[in-house]
Amino acid sequence: MTLRHLRIFLAVYQEMSITKASKKLHLAQPSVSLAIKELEEFYHIRLFDRINRRIFVTEKGEGFYDYASHIIDLFDEMENSMISPDMPLKISIGSSITIGSYIVPQTIAEFHKKYPACEVKVKIQNSQNIVQAVLKNELDLGLVEDKVQHEQLKAVPFMQDELYFVCGRHHPLAEEDSLTLEDICGYPFFMREPGSASREITDGLLKAHQQKADIQWESVSNQSLIRAVEVNPGITVLSGKLIEEEVKLGSVVILPVHPEAFIRNFTLIYHKKKFMTQALEALVALF
Repeated sequence: MTLRHLRIFLAVYQEMSITKASKKLHLAQPSVSLAIKELEEFYHIRLFDRINRRIFVTEKGEGFYDYASHIIDLFDEMENSMISPDMPLKISIGSSITIGSYIVPQTIAEFHKKYPACEVKVKIQNSQNIVQAVLKNELDLGLVEDKVQHEQLKAVPFMQDELYFVCGRHHPLAEEDSLTLEDICGYPFFMREPGSASREITDGLLKAHQQKADIQWESVSNQSLIRAVEVNPGITVLSGKLIEEEVKLGSVVILPVHPEAFIRNFTLIYHKKKFMTQALEALVALF
């Protein structure tokens, strides 16, 4: 089998279409189909199921993608290093919104002092999507807001963060001295989307105490949640790092709920099979 076979397989996997993969690679469709057939015959496995003119990756295909993506990644890294040693490096990282807003910009600025020619691409996503992208080798590094346990990933906690129940200063509960989870669950909640770390942690906390929130707003933006509770009688859950200025100004209030704050870890993740360049190791060391 050749690198050409692997590149064709990766394109088909990523597009989930022979037609789209052939256009992406500028190859005839029969050539793409033949390459996949040759791979399947060589390894005596089925990489894709063909159902109603659509293709679906098999369990063996998922495992093959893991190996193929890292082999191609390593080969391309070698090519760039050997043929063009002065060619700018590229690093892609995925970050949650909170980490991307308050930690990543300063860290990348510090990194560029040592590696000014290295291009760092950042994608802001929720933690669930970042984990999947790192597993598929679509990102070199991931920065997420919760514990990650996966046999293929290296997970390194690098900072602790506190989450708080928050409301606006005009909320009926804003001046209370002590509240329970049952008290606050009597009011509407404005929350991050499913898959975000703060949402998963909050859902877990409420479930553990047999409480359920009436979630009336969902948003991918922390700032929109802050603005929402400032002028509406809702409650949200936010990182203390995100609301420092608003708390100082008095526009939002941290509710005295037990537990008043719950701790989560900011975690750096990368694939255990990832080839760690000098630049990539230097970036990891800054977190």
